[in-house]
Amino acid sequence: MTASQNVLVAGAGLIGLCTAYSLARAGHRVTLIDKEEVGAGAARGNAGEITRIQATPMPEPEQLTEIFKGVTTRRHYLNIAPVAMPLLSGFGAGFIYNTVPSKVRENTRNLDQLVRGAFAAFDSYHEDGISLDGGGFGFLNSHVSADALQKFRDGQVRRADLFGIERPGQIMLDSDLHDFEPVLDEHVRAGFVANTERYIDPRLFIDELHEKLLELDVEILEHTELVGLNNNTATMRGTEGETARGFDKAIVATGAWTTPSIEGLSSTRSAFVTSGTGYSYHVKPDRLPGYLLASIDRKTIGVPMSGELRVVGLMDFSSEIQEFSAQRVEHLASQASAFIKGIGDKPRFDEWTGPRPMTPNGLPIISPTKQHPNVIVATGHNMHGLSLGPVTAEVVVSMVEGRPGVVSGSEIDMKPFAL
Repeated sequence: MTASQNVLVAGAGLIGLCTAYSLARAGHRVTLIDKEEVGAGAARGNAGEITRIQATPMPEPEQLTEIFKGVTTRRHYLNIAPVAMPLLSGFGAGFIYNTVPSKVRENTRNLDQLVRGAFAAFDSYHEDGISLDGGGFGFLNSHVSADALQKFRDGQVRRADLFGIERPGQIMLDSDLHDFEPVLDEHVRAGFVANTERYIDPRLFIDELHEKLLELDVEILEHTELVGLNNNTATMRGTEGETARGFDKAIVATGAWTTPSIEGLSSTRSAFVTSGTGYSYHVKPDRLPGYLLASIDRKTIGVPMSGELRVVGLMDFSSEIQEFSAQRVEHLASQASAFIKGIGDKPRFDEWTGPRPMTPNGLPIISPTKQHPNVIVATGHNMHGLSLGPVTAEVVVSMVEGRPGVVSGSEIDMKPFAL
């Protein structure tokens, strides 16, 4: 049995919480800190998706057109503020390079090492008593164009075959589709269901993880910011000033704030971890859909979640990590009401915006730093933080215990995730 270690986990978002929990249940002594509160950042406001066939790197050839639109208009799902362009130059150049088809295939193969173990990692949490409630199974993907949706489905079928799981259902058209899911707007012409994919209420997931950490005697320090670290000591700033804390291993899971501004993390500079900003809000429609609804053409998702509908979408890049825009929420609402009936006149509530840490190649960083090998960085999950949270934690535990990266008992190639 591996000797118990003192592990400091910085960041109590999805990756930090999952990592702290997996370490604690493996018998390690864990301290979890966050500059805000447990579950801040993107942890609670996301779409709740747990997916294999849709967990792919963001850079792809089609994104080049989207980038142009994002620079030229705010009436698009992607918005890039001109003032942010100089700050995004390194990230942007790397992102564009990774849209080359050969790089897309390479990055997808590398990410699939984690994706293959994603559901098993969630199953292990469920066996521990974490409910994974508030959602359901099945993504209903839709489009106004049957031809465009067929191309999208073909890609989903290839991924389902790769993982040896059930293929997505056949495409339904017009009246057949609307008989199947009456809340879809009449302009939506085509849709199909991927029954293997699931969704949960991330708020419940965060709360249950928090409770498990308390049961396991994890020390949790909220409003405590990591300001610097070396190979065995962290400097933290809390309500009573700066303090030093020793550790055997430290995990930096501070999401969009994983930058060289934290002393000792200079090696993250070349990773170009960059924050995009996502949005969501809630409504209470007269009728909830039976599935998670994904509009492929509008890049917008409607999720039946704990008796409400959460609408999720948009990606903004600006000079601020987390900047709320009422105009952008209005745009998101207009996109949602264009494909989901009965929500346009309903009051919105729980409007949210949060940072989504991105990397140029669409792969997360799970790596010791070059300067301090006892410090492991885990960030940059590119909107797949929920899907890949528990499996990332599984990999981190193996690294803490001195083993190579391990997923579902098998060693994986960690080079693609290295700093």
